[in-house]
Formats: sequence, C-alpha cells, structure tokens
Amino acid sequence: MTWFFVSIFAFLAGHMVPGMFRRQLVARLGSPLYLFAFSIISIGLLVWVIGAELQADYIALWPYDPRARWVPLVAMLPVCWLWVAAIRQPCPLSIGRARDYDPTHPGINRFTRHPLLLGVFIWGCAHLFPNGHLAALIFFGGSALFALLGMARMEKMRLRHLGADEFARLSAGTRRFDLAGLFNGGLDWRDVLGGIILYGAILALHPLVLGRDPLAF
Repeated sequence: MTWFFVSIFAFLAGHMVPGMFRRQLVARLGSPLYLFAFSIISIGLLVWVIGAELQADYIALWPYDPRARWVPLVAMLPVCWLWVAAIRQPCPLSIGRARDYDPTHPGINRFTRHPLLLGVFIWGCAHLFPNGHLAALIFFGGSALFALLGMARMEKMRLRHLGADEFARLSAGTRRFDLAGLFNGGLDWRDVLGGIILYGAILALHPLVLGRDPLAF
C-alpha cells in the first residue's frame, strides 16, 4: 500500500501545484504549451496511480456481487458523452478551452459548467459498486471527491483571474447542474457519436490495459 499512497500524493500535488502558479506558468510557457504539459503530466500520474492501485494489498470492505458490474457499464456511456463534450465544446469556467465561447449559445454549459469533472465524479462513484476493497475505495472515492471539490475550486480560480464582471458575463445561461439543459442544446450529434466511439474503445482496451474485462460476467 505504500507506493499506492505515494502515487496518490504525487497525483494530488501534480494538480494542485500547477494551479497555484498557473498565471506565471502560462505567462512563461503560453497557454497551449502549459495545457499540453499539464495534460501529459496528469496522464502519467494517473497511469501510476492506476498501476499502484492494481498492485495494492486487497483489503475487502464488502462482498463482491456480479450484478454490481452493470453500474459502471451503464454509467460510463453518459460519462463518455460528457468527456467528449468537454473536449469539443468551450468550457470557460472549468477545465477546457475558453476560446470561441458564446454566452448566448452555452452548449454543454447549459447542463453543467464542469462536464469533465462531472464525468470523473460519476466514473468514480460508479466504479465503487463492483470494487469493494480499500484501495478501490480510496482511488475511486477519492477521485469522485476530488472532482466534486474541483468544481468549486475551478470557479474560484476563474473568478479571481477573470474578475467579477467577466465571470458574470460568461456564467450567464450556465448551470452547475441542470438536467433539462442536457436536452436543450447541451449535447449535439457529434458529442453523442464521439461518446459512443469512446465508450467502445474503453470496453475494448479495458482488459488489455487493466487486465479486467468489464463484459466478462
């Protein structure tokens, strides 16, 4: 469990420290290079955490029920839609690009300002059901909590960087969570199609990368 906790600490530090110095790093590196470097580091640290979780000691917390595997199977499709929308559409108040955002056509922001983080939250909660051991609880539960807290943290950061007037202009018509917005211009056919493709890729790669087939009951 030692390296598992070390990897989690490194993952948290890798997200918190750059955020503390984001303005200075963007000024020095430029926004595209900063986002590219941050993404590469984040992916590398996530791979480390996942590998450490798979190797951690198994300490059971609740008995395994094969039916629980349906929870992430069902939940991951809307998660993939959210992740694709977060990449395709501008999300000026959260993780994602702010360029080309039109407050009169908020898109996914009409449903949630934080599609990427909301997806991580659902992903983490859904994977708790079939993984009833301590390392999984820390990893998936911690990821869900980190995403939930990250929503408020991102808005505070954007408010500080943008100023109250610009933040109010960009946030007009957006919601932290509004289910009606999902069916009112939140997703378009490209988000839906891209999400289905991503979902299929995850199902195909899951047993190859993680050694666990989500379709094997």
